[in-house]
Amino acid sequence: MAYHWPGNVRELENVIERAVLLSQDGVIHGYHMPPTLQTAEASGTVPKGTLQGALDAVEREMIVEALKVNRGVMAKAARRLGLTERLMGLRVKKHGIDPDRFKGDEPLQATGT
Repeated sequence: MAYHWPGNVRELENVIERAVLLSQDGVIHGYHMPPTLQTAEASGTVPKGTLQGALDAVEREMIVEALKVNRGVMAKAARRLGLTERLMGLRVKKHGIDPDRFKGDEPLQATGT
């Protein structure tokens, strides 16, 4: 939705259709797109913020998801993420996450990978 598109809808449809046909793994990668859309500068989508900020956001999101799936049980969430319980505790504290808010009666179904 936030991606700049320099053409009309018909052109966008053609580019996406071509990218789908070129994809061999069910994922559209940047190299499937026309060269003018392969750089953030050319497409007007230069990322804002720092790499560390982006990594922290992804880490927080993964921890929250693991806690949701495991109903706030930090030991299970840590195993799911491949972390020790100590590291999980440090990361939860770093991000200011309250595991108790994810405690519930029924386990949630895992989404994605």
